[in-house]
Amino acid sequence: MKKSWSFTDMYGKEHSIVYKAGFGLKLIVDGTTYKLKSQNWFVNVVDYSIEIAGSDIRLVAIGAKVDVAINGVYVGSGERYVPVQANTPAWVWVLVGISAIVGLLCNSALGVVVGIAFGTLYINFALSGKKGKVIAVFIVWAVLQAAMAWLAFWAQTALYM
Repeated sequence: MKKSWSFTDMYGKEHSIVYKAGFGLKLIVDGTTYKLKSQNWFVNVVDYSIEIAGSDIRLVAIGAKVDVAINGVYVGSGERYVPVQANTPAWVWVLVGISAIVGLLCNSALGVVVGIAFGTLYINFALSGKKGKVIAVFIVWAVLQAAMAWLAFWAQTALYM
């Protein structure tokens, strides 16, 4: 995945910002490459800061959702920048881990993919202050994982009859 932005600093100079995800995460600012590392084992979570000509630039990636905040305002959405790590409660990170690990144990690779997808929702809802939605989405995840495990069990049983 590759995403790019450009902005003009207070001196009138044009700058380019490119985010590349694939085999490693990279931020390329005006041709200079910075290697990035996710803040979470399961979900791609990046909140990287760099200063360009007096402007505070923040690259924020949660799952596949990526945006750049310039001086506290996201370029893509126009919303105010909120620090990811500081504003995500610890219990949300625990839910992300539970979703990925239990997904693996119950439903193999598909369970992990579903768990990670739901994990990105937990983080996004927590950052927007919707703690009740985090719990509701976790319950939906649990029901979905149970249903998938039940279907897999009965499909396997039907094959051996």
